Amino acid sequence: MTSWNGGDFPSSLGFLIDCLEQIPSLRDPGSRRLCLDLLADHLGVPLVVEELPTTRASLIGIVQACRRQHPRALSAFVDAVEQMEPGSIPVRRARAAVDDMAALDLVTEYDRQELLTLLGENPSSRLAELVRAAAGPAAELTSADHRPADALATLERMNAQPDGVPPLLLFVEYLAAAADEQRAEALRDWNDRQAARLGLTEQISAVRLAQATEPATPAAVVAYLVVRIEPDLLDPGLLVVVHWRHNDPAGWRPRRGEPFTGDLDAVRAHVAELVAKAETGWARDASAIRIEFLLPYALLNLPVDQWDLEADSPLPRPLGLHYQVVVRSLDRARSPRWHREWRRRWDLLKKVPAGLTTPEEHWLWSDGAKRRHLTALDAKLAEQKKVVSLVLRSVPEGPDPGEVLVGVRTGIPVMIWHRTESARSAFEAEIKSLRDVLPELVEHLRLLRTRARQAARPDSHVGSRVSLLWDDPERPVEPQDPPAAPIEEVPAR
Repeated sequence: MTSWNGGDFPSSLGFLIDCLEQIPSLRDPGSRRLCLDLLADHLGVPLVVEELPTTRASLIGIVQACRRQHPRALSAFVDAVEQMEPGSIPVRRARAAVDDMAALDLVTEYDRQELLTLLGENPSSRLAELVRAAAGPAAELTSADHRPADALATLERMNAQPDGVPPLLLFVEYLAAAADEQRAEALRDWNDRQAARLGLTEQISAVRLAQATEPATPAAVVAYLVVRIEPDLLDPGLLVVVHWRHNDPAGWRPRRGEPFTGDLDAVRAHVAELVAKAETGWARDASAIRIEFLLPYALLNLPVDQWDLEADSPLPRPLGLHYQVVVRSLDRARSPRWHREWRRRWDLLKKVPAGLTTPEEHWLWSDGAKRRHLTALDAKLAEQKKVVSLVLRSVPEGPDPGEVLVGVRTGIPVMIWHRTESARSAFEAEIKSLRDVLPELVEHLRLLRTRARQAARPDSHVGSRVSLLWDDPERPVEPQDPPAAPIEEVPAR
C-alpha cells in the first residue's frame, strides 16, 4: 500500500494473502481447485498452478500464477471466490487489496515526501475543493482526506483520466495555480519530473495552459449508473449484480460498487435501491441520470425498463418512464477481438447530425433468425459499413443469440427489438417513425414509454415492450488487460 504519512503498512500482496487465508473455502484444497475451475471458465483458459503443502503457500502460488499468466486473472479469481462466498467480509477485503495492486504506483517514496514538504502542514484552505476538482464529483472524500497525507494517498490510488493524466498530477497543477509564485514554481517542477518519467509531458503542458487561472467550477453532467447482471456460476437460480457509478465532468471514471447476489425479485429491488441512492447521494446534483444494464446474451430480453422503482408501493412506477434506460452487451465487452469494428461504427454514429434526416444507409432491418437469414445478415453488414443501427426481426432469448450475435460481432452499436412476437406491425410502425431521430433515440424511446402508460392497455402497448441496446465503447467498465502489478516476494509463514 502507498505510504504518504510514513506509517508502516504491509505490502499489498502480503495483505491480499492475509485476506485470502481468512476465507473458509480457500482453506480446503478441493474448494480451491473448484475456484480455479471457475476461474478457467471465466478466462477461457486454465492457469498452471501447483498445489503446495500449506494453505498459505498454495495461495501465494495461486496469486503469483494469476499475476504472471493472465492480466485479468487476479480480479477474475476474486470474482470466482465471491461466487463461492457471496457477501463475505474477507472477500471484500481481498477485492480492495486487488484494486490497490492494480493501481499504478505513481511516485517514489522520495518524491512523496518532497511533495508533502511542498504542501506543508496547512497547504491551502481549499485543499478539499482542489482534491475534488482533480478527482471528480463522484469521488467520496472523508474528513481524513482533508489532511495532506491522506488526500494525496487517495488521489494516487485513483485511475487516470482518458487522456492518461492521473488525478494526483492534475491536483498538483490546480494547487500550483492557486499558490504563491515561489511555491507554484516548485510544484510545477515536481510535476514536470513526474510527467517526464510517465511520458505525460505534453498532457501536463496542456493542463497547465488551461489552468492559467484556478480551476473552473465543473459543469453539470449526465450521471451514469451501469448495472452488470449475470447468472451465478454455482446456482442457476441466482443472479450476481455489480454496479458502477459515474458523475464526473472531467472524463469517464466509473466507480465500482459492492456486489450483490439474489434471485430476480431481489435483483429488481436492489436496482431500485441503487437508483434511490443515486437520487439522494452521489448523483443528486446531476442534470440527468442514465441507467445502463450490462447483460449476457441470455438476459438481454429482460424488461429492465419496466422494473418498478417503488417496490413497496401499490402504484407501479416503471424505471423507463423516468430515466433513459438501455442495455449493453456483456459478451462484447469481454471480447476485444470485436472492438475495432465496434469503435469504428460508433464513430460514425457520433457524426450523425441531430435534428436532421438520418441517412437510410445507417439503418438495417433484419429478415429473421433462421440460419440462412443470419448468414445473409452477416454478409450484408460486412458489405454495408455505414450501418450503425439494426432492427431485429425476432426476440433475442434462449441459448441461441441469433441476430444479436451477428450484430455484436460486426460492431453494431445500436439494436432495437420488440420483446414479444405479437404486435409486430405496431412495433415496426413506431420504429419507422423514429428513423430520423437516431442520435436522440434513447430519449425518444423514453417518451414512447410514457405514451404507453397513458394508453388504454399500457402493458400491451409497444412502448412497454421495446428494448434498446445502445452500446458505447467509450464508456467501458469491464477491465481489458489492466497492467499487472509488479512482482513482490512474500515469504510463506
